[in-house]
Amino acid sequence: MSRLPRRHFMLGVAALIAAPRDGGAQNRDKSYRIGILQAGSRELTDKLSGVPFVSALAELGYVEGRNLRVETRYAEGNLERLPGLAEEIVAGKPDLIFAPAGPGASAAKARTTTIPIVYCFVNDPVALGFAQSLARPGGNLTGLSNYSHAAASKRVELLKEIVPKVARLAIWYSPDAVNDAVELREVESATARLGMQVLELKTRNPGEYEAVAAASRKWNADAVYVSSNPTNFANHKQIIALIAGLRRPAALPTTVFVEDGGLMTYTVSFPDLARRAAAYADKILRGAKPGELAVEQPNKLELVINAGTAKALGIIIPQSVVMRADRVVE
Repeated sequence: MSRLPRRHFMLGVAALIAAPRDGGAQNRDKSYRIGILQAGSRELTDKLSGVPFVSALAELGYVEGRNLRVETRYAEGNLERLPGLAEEIVAGKPDLIFAPAGPGASAAKARTTTIPIVYCFVNDPVALGFAQSLARPGGNLTGLSNYSHAAASKRVELLKEIVPKVARLAIWYSPDAVNDAVELREVESATARLGMQVLELKTRNPGEYEAVAAASRKWNADAVYVSSNPTNFANHKQIIALIAGLRRPAALPTTVFVEDGGLMTYTVSFPDLARRAAAYADKILRGAKPGELAVEQPNKLELVINAGTAKALGIIIPQSVVMRADRVVE
């Protein structure tokens, strides 16, 4: 039997040691450009999605300033700005667009059929035309559903459990936000099942919140439901202040509303979804086609209650609800 010369053997071992364990690691030696289209405000969207997404990319080997360039545009809750901002991002010819929320993903989708788009805060991708099916979305979009329409009905049920006397619910939503149409149907179904009356109030921009609050007071709403759209997210402090002025309990779209004084939410972990979206970006940058990557759903939902707000409103939260809460804000 012939023997391999020692020098050749050692070179072969060195090559094996130096070879990347991940078949796509070599791709990360290239430089990539990612455009991020945020429908909400800079402060909040960076906290909920931008920073978690970019941090998760760094863990996967894509580091800003080394092999990654990120350009972000913020609509600051003004959805009318999204088409122009999407146009700017597409004109820059990025390798991928991260548009976390439905309105941003919709604006990006309208402007490119070739640049991959990843989302993570879309409640029903199929109903919204982002995917042919969850298993095989097709086209140039994929990502994660935040399944907020399912959480929406549960928020109404929990609000009723916490405050059984709630019979009249004012719903603050935006007719311009693609996610809200799906969420509104789920809220309507839950309120009908619970025998509650509803008043649906449209909030297209921050200038309408005071009028909506006044309409809720005039109608004598027992409680308020705030939908999960970027305009509401961007102006959550104003919303919480107005609801506090009404002295009414509220079912809210995410934890930051509760941390800032709202009563309760039942929601997905938005930062967790953004981190998981980075895995989609990694696969696509390594050559996967977005239309062949199945849309995933959240694996964790959180019940968060503000005990201080409940006390201020004279609400005694049932112990059965407290025991199920993932977090109680004092």
